[in-house]
Amino acid sequence: MKTVSVPWSMWYENTTFDLTFPDSWDVQVSEMKGGPDIGDEGIRRALAEPIGAPRLRDAARGRRDAAILIDDLTRPTPCYRVLPYILEELAAAGLGDDKVRIVCAVAAHRPMTRGDFVKKIGLELLDRLEVINHNAMDNLEFYGHSSQGIPIWVNRDFARSDFKIAAGMITPRGRIFGGGAKLLLPGACGRQTIFANHMYCPEDVFREHLDEVAHMVGLEYIVNPLLNAKGEIMAMVAGHYREAFWHGVEIGKDLYRTKVPEQMDIVVANAWPKDTEGTQAGMALVPLYGARETALKEGGTVVITAACPEGLGFHSVMGPGTLFRQRAQRSGTGGRVTRVPVVTRVIFSPNLNKYDVRNQFGEEAIFCKTWPEVLQVLQDKHGAQAKVGVFPYGAIQYGGE
Repeated sequence: MKTVSVPWSMWYENTTFDLTFPDSWDVQVSEMKGGPDIGDEGIRRALAEPIGAPRLRDAARGRRDAAILIDDLTRPTPCYRVLPYILEELAAAGLGDDKVRIVCAVAAHRPMTRGDFVKKIGLELLDRLEVINHNAMDNLEFYGHSSQGIPIWVNRDFARSDFKIAAGMITPRGRIFGGGAKLLLPGACGRQTIFANHMYCPEDVFREHLDEVAHMVGLEYIVNPLLNAKGEIMAMVAGHYREAFWHGVEIGKDLYRTKVPEQMDIVVANAWPKDTEGTQAGMALVPLYGARETALKEGGTVVITAACPEGLGFHSVMGPGTLFRQRAQRSGTGGRVTRVPVVTRVIFSPNLNKYDVRNQFGEEAIFCKTWPEVLQVLQDKHGAQAKVGVFPYGAIQYGGE
């Protein structure tokens, strides 16, 4: 058997999983370009050379207080590496620990527990700072309606802070990139805002709309790393929420770039490093969304692999039973994974069950709890000869435009 080891279970086991294939199959592994860890020196350099804004310590000088948005465990951002340097800059501006609040921008996900925060920011910072969860149902400030008619409700603790920072990461999302103002919307917005933005904001103005909301709310600064295939920081940008973000996108298009194979019988896409829960598993197919190449043959099979140590997970706007999910399933899209035209879809996770998969991916998806089950499905359909493309880090790989 041929074996491809893929990273597995971000934030939990942090191990690898062996995908095995018959020797007679042609298996191609699509690696992203990536880059080495920039180290502490690289993080300091990015903060010392901001884009489109003064250095953080200068921008924050004279402010009453500061709030820093961070993301949750559905995202791999190593906040424990970045936050100490942000805090150094704020301290140099006269904002000590008692003037800084960390707001976890959980959007419509579950709140973070103490154990989660230890993983995300480290025990030392958790004991030093005020660290709170965003609540999409309460404690919200209303900013009016955006140009797209979206009502803008924002976390009140963040809204009322004098200096606002977003410390997420830049990551491919197909034709668009995550990062920048996206940590604010949806991350720190109300459920009504999140729902309306996902349902009614056209894709061609999506990023423009995020920047508009950032301006409305007064987001001034971002600190956004880019991660390599080991989860290390391979680049980082800091500065103005729009200018620094777009600079980071250009870096990301290069470093996340992945050669997409053409006309495969089977595509296996691993959801790492966003494989914590089933609601995020569809991100495994990100490298296929914007690719020029047709990776999968007509009638082929796509396999999503995801550790999902937290099971299906929770999403109050797009999860099972929500209006968003019901509309997607009635329209025949079944959610974001069906943006790739395939006849057979297989979802492999040891920590889901058939009801999780049915609720998240639709009744036509085939659920397999073990890898031998997956192989049996694939061999029954494709026989002794098959061309297979594997994306080991699907959720952060960029297939181009």
